[in-house]
Amino acid sequence: MEIPFGISEEIGFRRTMEDEHAVYQDPARSFFSAEIYDGHGGRQPAQIAAEMLTPWFLHALAREPERPPGERRDEAAILREAYLAVDEHLVGRRVQAGTCAVQLYLIGERFLAANVGDSRVVIGTGQGATVLTEDHKPDATAERSRVEALGGSVVMLGVPRVEGILAVSRALGDVCLKPYVSAEPRIAEGVLGSENDVAVLACDGVWDVLSPGEVIEAARQGRVPREGAEEISHKALDRGSTDNITVIVLDLRGYTSTLKNRKMVIQRVYDRELRT
Repeated sequence: MEIPFGISEEIGFRRTMEDEHAVYQDPARSFFSAEIYDGHGGRQPAQIAAEMLTPWFLHALAREPERPPGERRDEAAILREAYLAVDEHLVGRRVQAGTCAVQLYLIGERFLAANVGDSRVVIGTGQGATVLTEDHKPDATAERSRVEALGGSVVMLGVPRVEGILAVSRALGDVCLKPYVSAEPRIAEGVLGSENDVAVLACDGVWDVLSPGEVIEAARQGRVPREGAEEISHKALDRGSTDNITVIVLDLRGYTSTLKNRKMVIQRVYDRELRT
């Protein structure tokens, strides 16, 4: 089954557009992915990540040996390896810029929601909204402790910044801030439920000014996903967002309609930085 989706992009009040996005859909393999890369310091890392990350994941998944009946592949561990492979590629090329990343993968009835940085995945749940990702901000207790344990610092310059430079503590690239800026993703893994009608991926240009509930409400106002994505972008600009904005809206109603009364369950959070 194909999943309807729509995308909206706005440069905002920035001089350049540093966001990239990608969507992969393979109904024959029951695979769908939507992803956003929010670059900083240049667009190159976001472009490379958008071209490389999911193809790397799919290639690695295809190389996995056959498992005994009932034994499932550890898709979260493979996705982590894809993140680290992209980061290693960027560092090897001495790319000074970096990018946040966020993905929603649907594999059969399962989902993986992964991120580094402060882009998010939010899913409609009945009348509410559930955030599947977690922002990686330098002043978060665990992130600050990790940075300082490595000999780095978190400095307040308008907002908390790693070494007084970067306002996120995890990203791909940023070779000058290694090892303080980590490429280890946080990955939420689980199954969707019948109440999940819409999902939204967006960069921080949206989340800085709109709540998850407001974003899901705006997504539902569109007759088609593209209209919902545009509604979110326009609301963010009206609220004063000055950043680049990228939004992807997924219409999950056809995908989840066969799940009857099943509830969404987050079965595992995989984060090697937190040893989970």
